[in-house]
Amino acid sequence: MAPHLYFPLPETLRLAEHAATAADQAQTFTERTDGIACPGALEWVHDYGVYLMSSGLPRLRDSDDPNSNLIVYADGWNPEVDGDRRDHVHLGDDFVEHIHLTDSDPPLIDTLRRWHAWGYRWLRLTVTEEHYAIRVTRTGPDEA
Repeated sequence: MAPHLYFPLPETLRLAEHAATAADQAQTFTERTDGIACPGALEWVHDYGVYLMSSGLPRLRDSDDPNSNLIVYADGWNPEVDGDRRDHVHLGDDFVEHIHLTDSDPPLIDTLRRWHAWGYRWLRLTVTEEHYAIRVTRTGPDEA
């Protein structure tokens, strides 16, 4: 069964707004080598936990720790709270994947804004071996 990773939408939208409005962006390795500019993205990271952060530069800093980037953990994947999980084969080893905010139709940033205004509470990534799918949901991991 494909895992669902749930990220709280208000915090995720804060990261997305930062990335969408930042003057500069952190590029992926492929973007750098191909000379392609990053249009702004949520960086989906799996290393010590599973979390999102903004690709915007300068980085969005955590107000509790100004030396760290602000991150939003997937529900159940914060190693400080949930332990260091590496229990799902589809997530693979450590990685950073860019989820671009403006190069889809409609732009993902607009979708996040709209659904947040309508009371949706979660961004859900469904992960398989070949791809991931993005949804915005009202119900979270404990309600699904």
